[in-house]
Amino acid sequence: MNRSRLREFQRREFRDPAQFLSGLRAVELEISESPLSPHAKHLRTNGLKEWREAREAALFCHGMAQRIGQPIHTSRGESQDYDFVATWAVDGTQHFAPVQLKEVVPESLNLNASVEQIVQSLTQYVDSEDLTVAIHLNRQVHFDPKALSVPPLRFAALWVFASISPDQSEWGLWGNFLEQPEGSRFAYPA
Repeated sequence: MNRSRLREFQRREFRDPAQFLSGLRAVELEISESPLSPHAKHLRTNGLKEWREAREAALFCHGMAQRIGQPIHTSRGESQDYDFVATWAVDGTQHFAPVQLKEVVPESLNLNASVEQIVQSLTQYVDSEDLTVAIHLNRQVHFDPKALSVPPLRFAALWVFASISPDQSEWGLWGNFLEQPEGSRFAYPA
C-alpha cells in the first residue's frame, strides 16, 4: 500500500460493525411491519443506497471478525476503486484493507444475476493489489463454493457472503477464493 493511501486511511474514523448492525436490526424489524414500499423496506431507493452499502460493509466485516476472532472496524466512504475501508490490529500493527462491494441482487430485480457473472467481470481490476472484493449473494439459493470458477485476478482477496437462514439471523462467509477458500458461519448481532 502506498504511503499517501496509508495516511488517508489512518485519518479516517472507524466504527464497530456489530454495534451498527444491532441498532439497524431493531429498525429493520420495525419497518418490516410498516406500510412502506418494498423498495424502501429493502433499502432499494437512491436515497437509501448508502445505508444498504453500509449494512453490507458491516455484515462482511462482522463476519470476518467472527472468522478470525478479533475486531474489525469499518469506515464508509467511496474512492475510485473501493466502497469502504476495513481495519484491524495484529501484534500492535494496524492493517487496512480497501474493500469493493458487489451484489448478486435478488431475483425480483435481475433473475440472471450470479456470483459467476460478477467474478468474471472482475478481470477489469488490473492495478489494485491491496483491494479486497466482497460479493453479497442477496438471494436464498444454494451456493457451492467448489463450483465457482475464478479466473486469474489481480487484487488481494475475493469473498462471498450471504444469509443462510430465511430470517437473516445466520450468515455464511466463503473465501478467500484467491487462495484456499473455506466457509464459515456467523450470527447477525442481536
